Amino acid sequence: MPPTERTLEKVRNKAGRIWKEEGRPFCYLDFPEYKPGYFRKITSLLSRRGEIVRWKNRRSRPQYWILASEGDEQGHGESSKTLLEILDSLNWENLCIHDVRISLYSRELCNIVFNAYPILRGHAFSLRKDGSIVGPAIRWGKLKRRKTKAVFYPSGKVIVEVSCSREPIPADEIGLRFFIENLIDLRRELLNILYRVVRTASIPLDEYFDLPESWIVVQVHLNRDASPIEGLRLDKLPAITLSDFYNTLRLYYNRKVSKMRAEIVANPKIPLRDFFKRLGLRDLTSSEPPSYIA
Repeated sequence: MPPTERTLEKVRNKAGRIWKEEGRPFCYLDFPEYKPGYFRKITSLLSRRGEIVRWKNRRSRPQYWILASEGDEQGHGESSKTLLEILDSLNWENLCIHDVRISLYSRELCNIVFNAYPILRGHAFSLRKDGSIVGPAIRWGKLKRRKTKAVFYPSGKVIVEVSCSREPIPADEIGLRFFIENLIDLRRELLNILYRVVRTASIPLDEYFDLPESWIVVQVHLNRDASPIEGLRLDKLPAITLSDFYNTLRLYYNRKVSKMRAEIVANPKIPLRDFFKRLGLRDLTSSEPPSYIA
């Protein structure tokens, strides 16, 4: 049963007395008349209404709360701050990339995949609803949250999907080198599987599958993340999307990583080697900044 308005008023009143008389936040220990699970429902509802805010360390056990008005008076609330003030106060991390889509064209390679699909099913290949065939995913990164896989289409198009929103790739020399090494690993793994399935050396699979440097970057999300400062509740901020003729800028609270994220969705449609040049990877390009990064 959800908490009644009378119960919520009782908690608010007692919380106010605790603050005014004792100068401290409240927690479930101050309300022994309620079971911990039921008290969490009360604080959850009051929090959603914006009537209470978490006190300082959001991960403390037990969790402490204060009334939102008290938080503003003490400088711990965020309602008196403008959006620009909040953004300016955050410690923004370095530029990263995530959710990358890279394409290449090889009708011969796709024909082999579709013809051998009955056997490839035993090697973690699967058929999608749109008629494409997706190969096995490679997990990588420090926490193995990044996932790379290739999708083959009857038209001869191959799309390499790199999903890593929870662990973005740093857009620096080390991060981009790990990125291209992962693409090389994907190519090598797929070729090894296909050679085992086809069982012939007369088909030049390597020639059908170009090296990653020539693949075309058709979509990439470029982001900077920022961790909340103590006492600031970013999860209450609304998502913002700004679009122009070329790019889309998003500003939102990323619940997966508990950080604020500023993100540009770009569609460079250039070879990977040229994309790396724009990001400043010295061995592959000049260090000219990308035109679509503010």
